[in-house]
Amino acid sequence: MSLRGASLSQRLLIGAGVFIAVALVIAAIVIFFVLHRFVQGQIDQRLDTQILFLSSMLQPNTDGTLTLTGTADGPPFDRIRRGWYWQITGPKNVLRSRSLGGVALDVPDLSNRPPPRPPPPGRDDRPPPGERPRPADGPGPSAEPLHFRIKTVALAETQATIVASAPRAAVLGPLRSAMATLALSLAVLGAALVLAMIFQVRLGLRPLERLRRSIVEVRAGRKESVPEQQPREIEPLASELNALLRQNAANLERARRHVANLAHGLKTPLSTLAVVLPKDGARAKELHELVETMERRIRHHLGRARAAVLSGPMRARTLVAPRAADLGLVLGKVNAERAINFTAKIPAGLVVACEQQDFDEMLGNLLENAFQWARSKVEVGAVFQDGSEVAITVDDDGPGLQQAEVSQALRAGKRLDESMPGFGFGLSITRELAELYGGAIDLARSPLGGLRVTLRLPQAQ
Repeated sequence: MSLRGASLSQRLLIGAGVFIAVALVIAAIVIFFVLHRFVQGQIDQRLDTQILFLSSMLQPNTDGTLTLTGTADGPPFDRIRRGWYWQITGPKNVLRSRSLGGVALDVPDLSNRPPPRPPPPGRDDRPPPGERPRPADGPGPSAEPLHFRIKTVALAETQATIVASAPRAAVLGPLRSAMATLALSLAVLGAALVLAMIFQVRLGLRPLERLRRSIVEVRAGRKESVPEQQPREIEPLASELNALLRQNAANLERARRHVANLAHGLKTPLSTLAVVLPKDGARAKELHELVETMERRIRHHLGRARAAVLSGPMRARTLVAPRAADLGLVLGKVNAERAINFTAKIPAGLVVACEQQDFDEMLGNLLENAFQWARSKVEVGAVFQDGSEVAITVDDDGPGLQQAEVSQALRAGKRLDESMPGFGFGLSITRELAELYGGAIDLARSPLGGLRVTLRLPQAQ
């Protein structure tokens, strides 16, 4: 699995999960060896005790044979063929436990093995290496695996080899039971550690989630900056974000000031032009109308620049339903001779983050195009999208556009039908205004058969 596209929480959880799994496996292996050594030590101690007990009762006879002065077949060496055996091998006879059932015990040869190591420093209480029983492993009378303890003792002028054995199952059985319980305990511990890790990751990443919500509030216009009181690791990021917001605000204010200055610079020459133009004649009337239109546009942009400096465009609020109804009513009267049926299906409380004059200009351009091309019907609708966006659709039952004509229709000054009135700037102006507010405009085929124009604008909080 690649971590390149993983989230921070996934990276932390995967990394910690791998570390926990490796740590638990290593702990299980170490505990296994510790338990094995402990259980093996207990078995060896029991066998050594049996060898010591046998050596204390061993008596040489005058004929060189060996005998025991008492019985040595106490539990567990009284169980037939269970692996708990003892055997004493002398120069002339062999003594065996009752559990062997008269079968000889095949003792491993230790002559080729290195001598046992001396005891570690500080353990002088243990017998010397030559006096301690030596371990060995091998098969028993029934080919079962056995663990042996072997010791050679000196008796008068002769020697005897004492062997005591235990089944390997006596070591592996308790070890297997202990490891099963240990595995269950480690699994429960691992699950608890994973839950604690998930809680820790969520707790540790909570400041990032608060920072994200703060950025959303800044984008929605409810705050000017993100809080700088953050954890030490996130505080530099918050400071840099606030510095970027201040820089962008300064650049935006500078651009708006330039727009205002440009509008003021154009307003005075236009006023002078309106004064010096002749008052009579059809051409003079047309020129006066153009001057008035330009002056009205300049006042509009001056008002926008002033309002944006005071409050910011994201704080503006415009109700969609009443504006769409008013625009539809006006355009219906303008096109009364064509009897266009206008329908608006918009929720009453739907509000967009846009100035009313700009919204009227955008929706007015779209409705004007729809009324111009519709045969008998124009519909307007609006819905919420993605929780922070409003999609306003304008449908008509006109001829619509081909797929190749969609991109050309949004170009400034481009008219697809030169026989129709207009200058080809309506859709391009609408798109530019929508993009200024963080929105967009899409063209598609309408269910009515004509063109569907979708205007997307941010929802007002």
